[in-house]
Amino acid sequence: MAIVAMRKIILYLLVLVAPVFLTAQDDFYPPESFYGGGVGFSQMFLFSHVGQLTGFERLGTDSTADGSTVGLGLDVNGFAYPFVISGGEGFSNITERWRIGGYAGVGSSFIGGKPTITMFLDTDGNGEYDAGTDTTKLYEPSATTGNYAPDLQVKISMWVSGATIEYAFPLFRGLELSAGTLLGIGRLNLSITQTSGSPSWNDHFTSIYEFNADGYYGVTDANGDGDTTMADLEYFESNFFPSIAISHGMSALTGTFLNVQPYLAMKLQVFDRMGLRMTVGYNLGTIGKGEWRTEDRKPITDSPETGLSDLAIRAMIYFGL
Repeated sequence: MAIVAMRKIILYLLVLVAPVFLTAQDDFYPPESFYGGGVGFSQMFLFSHVGQLTGFERLGTDSTADGSTVGLGLDVNGFAYPFVISGGEGFSNITERWRIGGYAGVGSSFIGGKPTITMFLDTDGNGEYDAGTDTTKLYEPSATTGNYAPDLQVKISMWVSGATIEYAFPLFRGLELSAGTLLGIGRLNLSITQTSGSPSWNDHFTSIYEFNADGYYGVTDANGDGDTTMADLEYFESNFFPSIAISHGMSALTGTFLNVQPYLAMKLQVFDRMGLRMTVGYNLGTIGKGEWRTEDRKPITDSPETGLSDLAIRAMIYFGL
């Protein structure tokens, strides 16, 4: 699948630059010695199924040694593929052939859902549902009763930054190939939010004070003295704004890794001060065993090793020479 996507991107770029070769052939002649550089917007397409990384199994459905089903039950295929990291990139020649530069970018993708909950009477007390024996009832969220289904959200974010060094092979004036390496630091962040009592879309358009659209609000025995009098209106007025408690839990895990990305690049000078550049490489990054940390930077000593080694393509529009 990654190869098919890469072919589509390469074909798109060839279609994009073909008119330049046909209309500006006079500009493509053997190169002259020059020193130049450029800076611009760059996107990295990392062909990695981030929801299926080692250690992330329980974002979906997993099984323990005794056969019990565990996990959040989410569809991990819902994360973006390829994973897109947007940022900036720059480069500058230090000799006629050697070039240095840098890249920095950030990307994120999230999935979420409200699970369907089926309650059952655990008659044997073993914690497992026995089909055909245990009585079941579907949990039914209701805005009227204030019973809401739990809300689950998982967000994966990635930051990548580093320096580049490469050696250029000029083919024609305005067109060159180069081989190089991106070396830097990356950070992967996993945020899991579990909220109880999360209302649905329509509930966001319902007044939390439950007064009618015309502004009228019925008050009965607000002060609890057994009578409905003006004292109840005065009591209600002084206690009108209730405190609203929201129950939720959030986990934020972070792993930092050394990122190495050897690549091949093609640079095309489309106009005098603007061009296109594409790199195709292989990203090499690993978060070591026990190197994941909590949001308050405490190490998780039993965390697994998580690898981020996949095909990476960067596409850039630059301004410069």
